[in-house]
Amino acid sequence: MKPLITIIFVIVSILEFKAQHYTHDIGVFVGTSSLQADYGQRGNFASEWNNNGISFSVAHYLSFYNRTLRWDPNNVLHNHLMVKTELQYLSNIKLEHHGKWARSTSQAGEQLRAMKGSLRMLNLGLHLEYYYRPLEEFVYPYSDIWVNPYFTFGVKYVSYTTGLRSDLGDWTEDISVLPEKYRFPGALDIGPGDAISLALGLGARFKVAPKIDLVTQFNYQYFFSDKIDGLQANVIENKNNEWLVNIQFGFVYHLNFNTPLFY
Repeated sequence: MKPLITIIFVIVSILEFKAQHYTHDIGVFVGTSSLQADYGQRGNFASEWNNNGISFSVAHYLSFYNRTLRWDPNNVLHNHLMVKTELQYLSNIKLEHHGKWARSTSQAGEQLRAMKGSLRMLNLGLHLEYYYRPLEEFVYPYSDIWVNPYFTFGVKYVSYTTGLRSDLGDWTEDISVLPEKYRFPGALDIGPGDAISLALGLGARFKVAPKIDLVTQFNYQYFFSDKIDGLQANVIENKNNEWLVNIQFGFVYHLNFNTPLFY
């Protein structure tokens, strides 16, 4: 994964070097994330939405609208685009088994209910955002456009650490406290790891002051890995790669305008 980090760093450095006369924003975000993993029953609402945690992000935005010709601001593609570099941290993701198998009164059901996972994750991402309204019109401090929806697409390098415990005892000393499918060699991959993911999302900016936007965003993140949760049992129900849904709210500050902070 080190070559990918190097590539991302080089791309960001080139953008920064060439961005002396472009427009910059910075943003901070907080929200909640839900991981769909090998914990629980696929298609079960509790499995898909109860395995969640808290997300924090900081972002830098680079936009190009000030290179638009004054007499044609609306039909130029780069007047709708921003490049976002993001550092995101996900913490306190608690993973549990849900669904009919975990509700069973059998010993296997008890072992599933007692099995508890944890996940911490750091994402470094590079995104391209397309805004519905021209950015030059929206960002202008005294514009009457107060909302601007957008679509985002990006790639993320992921560094994560998984944990595992059981309410029935220490599984590292007595593996029989876990369900049978997790007792075989290679069925668990607990600890640090890394992966690549793709992210798609929708969001909107709301102008609340000349230099401040309120932002809400919804992102879907697909991992090119089935190891994010630490479970690697060689069974059909544990074969799909993980994915994550992240909902965040935050503020973006415009760095380039010599205008009052508030109206």
